[in-house]
Amino acid sequence: MITFEEAIAAVLKKAGPLAPEAVRIEDAVGRALAEDVRSAVEMPPFVKSAVDGWALRAADLAKGRELRRRPGLIQAGENFQGRLRAGEGVKIMTGAPVPAGADAVMMVEFSAEKNGRVVFSRGIKRGENMARRGEDIRKGQVVLRRGTVIGPQHIAVLAAAGRARVRCGALPSVALVNTGGEIVPPGARRPKYGIYNSNGPMLSVLLGQDGVAAEPEIVRDEPRRLKAALARALKSDITVISGGVSMGDYDLVPGILKSLGVKKVFHNVRVRPGKPMFFGVKGRRLVFGVPGNPLANFLAYLAYIGPAIRKMSGRPDHGPEFRDGTCAVKFDPRTPRRAMMLSRVNVRAEHSLSPLDHSGSADILALAGARAFTAVPEGGAVKKGGKVKFLTWE
Repeated sequence: MITFEEAIAAVLKKAGPLAPEAVRIEDAVGRALAEDVRSAVEMPPFVKSAVDGWALRAADLAKGRELRRRPGLIQAGENFQGRLRAGEGVKIMTGAPVPAGADAVMMVEFSAEKNGRVVFSRGIKRGENMARRGEDIRKGQVVLRRGTVIGPQHIAVLAAAGRARVRCGALPSVALVNTGGEIVPPGARRPKYGIYNSNGPMLSVLLGQDGVAAEPEIVRDEPRRLKAALARALKSDITVISGGVSMGDYDLVPGILKSLGVKKVFHNVRVRPGKPMFFGVKGRRLVFGVPGNPLANFLAYLAYIGPAIRKMSGRPDHGPEFRDGTCAVKFDPRTPRRAMMLSRVNVRAEHSLSPLDHSGSADILALAGARAFTAVPEGGAVKKGGKVKFLTWE
């Protein structure tokens, strides 16, 4: 049986990057760039005014404080016809192109109009209140590097650089299968001994946070139905199966996967929750078999499935990201396996961690009140004040 750390490494080793694809920049948030993005234009693409005011020659105000008012108003997006002559000033708005002949823009606050002339209360230096062509971005300049995970702030940069589409790492397709004759969708009529499907919607939302859409399919523990469902699922880049991987009479998944050509990488991990975890491959496709309890499903996504999705889509920050913390009290899981204990986190106290009491791996209320899994070493306890690693979803 392999360790938790060995299982994570084995998954990431098999999670190869997918071929990049071109996407609209509006659809690129959360995706990793598969190219260096160079600007198609200079920014700004012309000399523009940085303020509302008067375009003029700085040397004219060195001789006096009054200029002739040139008729007209230069607005953003408009072009000034002709050339500004000596002794003239023309009104200009923020973002408008500075006319030929002008070498400065005086803020309107320092001016007053009188009888076709403009009087200024101060002088000005050449270049003042003007944005030079290309001073922000040069044509051909790399504005975003390959591997950058696109956020809303990057969309403005891409748009300003003239890019409507960019090449990003492709997102893997994911099939999500929940096994068990007792499971029914939330809101459906529940048989007396049935339970609502909590793992499927939870995994579906977790997948959505990584940009992947997948609706859970519920399949009864019947060999023929289960084999047909898994055969369909294996057409996806990633198959996630919740339930059916332990040692019970109805835990049919490992055997069926083998018959469908899935090669086992590992089955059983020295960790709690999630010991019966299955991971296999079929070509470049990944297959995760997760024990049916909710805590194991949640941990499996944080530790294995989510990192694999992010790595396949080219994200350098694929994780899992373990952080450093301190035990606020003693952590004693009383198990020889690596224990991932549900915990509260006090971020104001240097990530001080406290374990949550719960009734077992199916305790979803405890999961709802937790903020992290604290990693307790195999076969041991950690005393108060001890240093530990923790895995959080916030």
